[in-house]
Amino acid sequence: MRERAVNALGRIGRGSYKVIEPYWENLFRFANDEKPKVRLSFIWASENIATNTPDIYEEYMPIFEELLNDADDKVRMEAPEIFRVLGKRRPEFVQPYMEQLQQISETDENRVVKIHCLGAIKATVSK
Repeated sequence: MRERAVNALGRIGRGSYKVIEPYWENLFRFANDEKPKVRLSFIWASENIATNTPDIYEEYMPIFEELLNDADDKVRMEAPEIFRVLGKRRPEFVQPYMEQLQQISETDENRVVKIHCLGAIKATVSK
């Protein structure tokens, strides 16, 4: 239920942030949910919202930084994607994490994590 609710907020928020604005800050409690699928949905929802409303994420980047090191592979595979989305729109939000993204791209054992970190770096430097 939590996973689907978070996904719904992401879909709605991409189209109209104003509709989900009253729930937006509460969304961040799901970043530490006990279920990996809920954490994954939190990242995905944030990517969707950030597509059209990136400025609201500036102060929340450390939360996504923690998710880069999540114990769950699928969460770690998705975590760099918020950096990619924001790197295209607000590269200054991602700049402080470039070294960490580079290190993960070189050392993580999961190939998809590496690729997604490189994608975040490329999106950020291409701006």
